[in-house]
Amino acid sequence: MCLNIIDQCRQSLGGHGYSAYTGLSQAYSDFAVHCTWEGDNTILTLQCGRYLVATALEARKGQPLPANLSYLKTALSKDGTVSTGSCKGNSVEQVSSLDTLKAAWSSVAANAIINAVRDFEAGLAKGLSKDNAYEYSSASRLHAARMHTYTYLLHRFAAQVEQSPTSLRPILTMLAQLFGAHSAIQHSGEFLQSGFYTGAQIETLKAFVNHACSEVRKDAVPLTDAFGYTDYVVNSPLGRYDGDVYEKYFELVTSLNPAKPVPYFDSLIKPLLERTNEIETGPELEIDQE
Repeated sequence: MCLNIIDQCRQSLGGHGYSAYTGLSQAYSDFAVHCTWEGDNTILTLQCGRYLVATALEARKGQPLPANLSYLKTALSKDGTVSTGSCKGNSVEQVSSLDTLKAAWSSVAANAIINAVRDFEAGLAKGLSKDNAYEYSSASRLHAARMHTYTYLLHRFAAQVEQSPTSLRPILTMLAQLFGAHSAIQHSGEFLQSGFYTGAQIETLKAFVNHACSEVRKDAVPLTDAFGYTDYVVNSPLGRYDGDVYEKYFELVTSLNPAKPVPYFDSLIKPLLERTNEIETGPELEIDQE
């Protein structure tokens, strides 16, 4: 996710994003390796999916669920059926409230986890060993882990918003709603499949995202500055704290490209610049006289 966001930031700069001086191409290269620490992200996600399946199976037997999977309590049943609820309202406020978005993502994640459990059990029913049954359900485990990750991030975001100062709570709530709603639109098929949102409610959610973007944009600079990254860490003249973009951009370019004579200027470039428009006649060839 972070790697994609770095590239989105680069693209948002238009023509400047093409330049190495923005620092984003270097940031992309530096961060790409983090997707492979202790194994590729896909492998780590599959391991997370295995944990989700195992935890759901234990919960069926009466074992307590960990806090980060508490949303399974209302969705999980011993007979394997899913009861994930649905959005009851159609207004923008009802469809896009933070509580509704948390319930929506919980519904999608629970549905994905239970589908992974079913695939795992289907593998066992085919006579596969436990490990091979997990391999058999790899695709659904991967998907379940991704949906759980979005759900966990939104729930943690909302929990931190509740603990924030009262003066900051409105804009942080809007930012959390924007994250939940935008991510939901990107995976709208999952919400339709789980039955939490209808097609009309998804369209309402899209309208909310347009509104939320215009509201969050007003505070985009202070929200970004709140991370407290220094200019040294950002390493980009286009992301300077004081906003003095173009002068620092020019200073960076000139410092890395000091003025000095070009060794091939007199021999190659200057003759081209000083040439006249007169057509020079070449030597006559014998073939022209025939």
